[in-house]
Amino acid sequence: MKYVEEKTFTLRLELRCEFPDDYQGDDDGYAWAAEVGPLAAEIVAAAVAAVRRRPGWSVHPANRGRPADEETLLVVDRTV
Repeated sequence: MKYVEEKTFTLRLELRCEFPDDYQGDDDGYAWAAEVGPLAAEIVAAAVAAVRRRPGWSVHPANRGRPADEETLLVVDRTV
């Protein structure tokens, strides 16, 4: 078995939407969050593209059992 070192880098986005004082809670059913999916996909694509531009680095998605609309895990490998 090859020796592998690991290090974690986290980019975490906390999504928020501010409403007026007379807002009655969950009335809109989080309609404001509908844009999150396309935005998240664009951010992930940009991260993958940045890694792939670097010689010696590769990237692939992984899954830790979390829903894709809540978390994306990218495994980035360096070959030396």
